[in-house]
Parts: sequence; C-alpha cells; structure tokens
Amino acid sequence: MNFRKYLKTKREDKKLSMNKLAELSGVSVMYISRLESGERVKPSPEIIAKLAKGLEEPYEKLMVEAGYIDAFDYQLNKNEEYEKEEKELSLAEQKLEKEQERNLAFLLNSNDTLFYQDRLLTKEEKAKIKGFIEVFLTD
Repeated sequence: MNFRKYLKTKREDKKLSMNKLAELSGVSVMYISRLESGERVKPSPEIIAKLAKGLEEPYEKLMVEAGYIDAFDYQLNKNEEYEKEEKELSLAEQKLEKEQERNLAFLLNSNDTLFYQDRLLTKEEKAKIKGFIEVFLTD
C-alpha cells in the first residue's frame, strides 16, 4: 500500500473528514487532499508527525508507509520492544512473588503448604497463628 492509500484508509477507518483531520493535525485540508490524490507523494517527516497525531497512529508506522523507514526494520524493532516489555513485566511479577513470599499474612492466608520446623501446618493452625499475631500486634 502506498502512503496515499494508507492515509485515506486510516482517515476513513476513523470516520474523519479531511476537514476534521486538518483540524486535529494542523495540516491544511488542501495538503491532505493533495496527499490522498497523489499530487504530493512524500510528505516531510514533520508533516507525518502532525498527521500521526491527528490520526492517533504511531509516527513510525506512517514513516514506514511514506518510505522513510524500512518495513522489515520497523517490525524487527517492534518485536524487540515487545520482548523487552515482556521481560520487564516478568521481572516485576517475580519481584512481587518474592515480596509475597516474605509477607506472613499472605503465607498464612494462602493454600500453599507451610511448615513450622518439621510440622505441616493445617488451615486451622494457620488461622490460629494469624489470630495470635493480630492480638500480639494490636496496640
């Protein structure tokens, strides 16, 4: 798909008139019309940034469609960003799990097996221990 078709398709998908896109982006109606008709083939990166804002689309995606960024490189970069976000999320989840493992209230409320020395604590014993702690720590 070329930029002309991409721009028109995105604008229509979002149910925006040329006038509304011009208002949202700060790009003139005449310029948008020329882009969509093919009179202007490749807008500047500054114009693309304005159109991306008006369309609420990623700037990089419009840059790909306009031919400034290679589509393969863009997809590779997006995959790397996704993997980085997944790794950060996984680390955050691991940190939360470690914090919960050290939280006595969480341990006593959980269905996980819990031992005191060599003795497996029952659900009732966990509840009693929790009650003792609450009484002990009450001011």
